[in-house]
Amino acid sequence: MTMKRMIFLCTAAALCLSLLAACAPKEPEEKQVDLAAFAQEVMKNHEFSALEKADPADEEVGAIMLENAYPGLKDMDLEQLEAYLPMISFSGGELALAQAKSPEDAAKVKEIFQARIEAKTTEGPGNYPEEVEMWQRSAKVAGSGSYVMLVNHQDSEAIVSEFEALFA
Repeated sequence: MTMKRMIFLCTAAALCLSLLAACAPKEPEEKQVDLAAFAQEVMKNHEFSALEKADPADEEVGAIMLENAYPGLKDMDLEQLEAYLPMISFSGGELALAQAKSPEDAAKVKEIFQARIEAKTTEGPGNYPEEVEMWQRSAKVAGSGSYVMLVNHQDSEAIVSEFEALFA
């Protein structure tokens, strides 16, 4: 076989491989959602009372609120975090939204949110019976890709539907 033929065959093989690679199925890119805007829309459309944004950068209040409510969450490297916690424990309403950087981190956020529900649905110190009942009835965790939401509100079902619609 001549050198020209060898180069021609190698070039043809490379072109075929590049065509096959271009035809390979690609993972769809995840839709980007502004969680701060969504949180504001939810709180505008559904009456929440006495919620305070827990900002992890605020070491005096926000970071402590986050650590008390969602142990481990403030230390995670997240794309976005919007957490609104009640200033009065009995108010019952709560909204937390996060965008993780990986599927593993999203699973960890879900675990942290689920642990919050479990902690609030058991009677004990700091949990009023009416509050426990509301958490048992209304608290939901929802997720889509790297996005995770915890909501505790009388309209939780509607809020979960609104969250899921962001990704449809």
